[in-house]
Amino acid sequence: MRKVHWVSSSSDSKIGSIPASYSTIDSCPDSCSMKSGGCYAWGLFYLKILSGKIDRGAIKTMSLADALKKRSLSARVVRHRVAGDVVGDVKETLDECKLVESNNLINIGYTHDWRNPETQPLKKYFRASCNSLSDLRQAHSMGWSTTLVVDGNVPKVSNIEGKKAILCPARHNVPGKKDITCNDCTLCKVTDKTSDTIVLFKIHGSKSTLNKLSGKSVTLK
Repeated sequence: MRKVHWVSSSSDSKIGSIPASYSTIDSCPDSCSMKSGGCYAWGLFYLKILSGKIDRGAIKTMSLADALKKRSLSARVVRHRVAGDVVGDVKETLDECKLVESNNLINIGYTHDWRNPETQPLKKYFRASCNSLSDLRQAHSMGWSTTLVVDGNVPKVSNIEGKKAILCPARHNVPGKKDITCNDCTLCKVTDKTSDTIVLFKIHGSKSTLNKLSGKSVTLK
């Protein structure tokens, strides 16, 4: 049984009311330093519960095709793996990316499994999740577009390793300012114009999650 569940409209305030998929922690590669602690997703109780239900078959999983039929008319983006990754599921995920594309929607996804030879076909749609500058250099050398987890005083725009780096502009419940979601932004899509841009994500999550992130991000000054 494939352990992937789609929703037609996410309730996540950061990504917006768009189709999104969720999987289990077993789909995350052991090479991800956050698998054992520090992951934003696995630090959230409701995502742990959902992952457990998917793993046990305690929830009737929805397919992407069905989620797309029920999506909001305002949805421009489809978000792969809000929790979980693509280990053992690359072919099926690639088929989903093509389905998204055929519906004139934008694929957004990230993977820590970018070193795996089997995962290479996804670089057309996914970004490599990096936690260090050495990760970043290796991912770039392999032809991946990238994201980087950072801490410290992070400017909105900077230059890292000779490439333009932009801090994720997501914004929610800021007085006097309009929310910015993935559906509004689309910075993370992989195109000829965006592929060389490094998307920066500042470490976030519960206090417990943040305490486990020591040494698992790049500190900018």
